[in-house]
Amino acid sequence: MSVPIQDDRWQSIDEAIFANLKLPAIQHIRALSGCSLNEALEKLRERYAKLRTEAPDRFDCADQDYWSGFYS
Repeated sequence: MSVPIQDDRWQSIDEAIFANLKLPAIQHIRALSGCSLNEALEKLRERYAKLRTEAPDRFDCADQDYWSGFYS
């Protein structure tokens, strides 16, 4: 059973998301929440959408390019 990730624990995950390091972000999400791979992918997508809205200037690539080459 997964547990929610505390607000103060998202910082390192967010930095990985901003740097387009999806696999380390997924690994960290799983380590902190104990969730499945599918749940971690969903959490990553949700967090990405939140960050893209709140801090679009922190991303090095355009929205349409972020997921390019990433297959789940």
